[in-house]
Amino acid sequence: MKRQKPQINMGIKKGFSALDLFVDADIHHNVVYGYYFDDETVEHLNINGVEISGCVFMNCRFLDCFFEGVSFVNCYFKNCEISYNHFRQSSFTCCEIVESKMTGVNLSQGVLNNVLIKSTDCRLVNFSLTRITVTKFVGCDMTSAAIDKARLKDSEFVQCDMSKMNISGTAMAGMDLRGNRIKNIVFTGGELEGATIDPAQAICIVRLLGIRVEGSQAT
Repeated sequence: MKRQKPQINMGIKKGFSALDLFVDADIHHNVVYGYYFDDETVEHLNINGVEISGCVFMNCRFLDCFFEGVSFVNCYFKNCEISYNHFRQSSFTCCEIVESKMTGVNLSQGVLNNVLIKSTDCRLVNFSLTRITVTKFVGCDMTSAAIDKARLKDSEFVQCDMSKMNISGTAMAGMDLRGNRIKNIVFTGGELEGATIDPAQAICIVRLLGIRVEGSQAT
């Protein structure tokens, strides 16, 4: 299924404070729509159930923020610092996150739908119990991320470092994992059943299963 790109309004508004707009939307239940934010710092923000739509975030920093049940629709993030913020039960729809840092972000019980995450630091990200549909991870460091008990559909990982990533309880059937680094990936049983891997990856999986591979015995 083809991924949809963010639809950004040509008449996007500039010169507004993201923090002020988010707080106002949280109080008055407004939609934050069609803003361009550049080189802004948003810190100590705690909002719930807000919709942020058609916005662009360039070189922005989010520090110690809690986005509970927040909807991001048609948003674009580039070179942003998002690490160690909380997006529990939040959703990203038709969004792109490029060349950013998301280390340790909590995205548990959320939704990623038609999302591109490219060249982004996703180490230790928590995707537990998240629905991930038509989403593409490209060139991301996903070391020690948790994607356990998630629901994956029509999504892909391309040239990602998935070392030590926890996929326990998440079916990877139909996914082509070739070209990704999967050393010490964490799984409990049949999560990789039906996935496509390359010979080098197969050796990694065999070792994780505790199986010894040796040459045939001489007769």
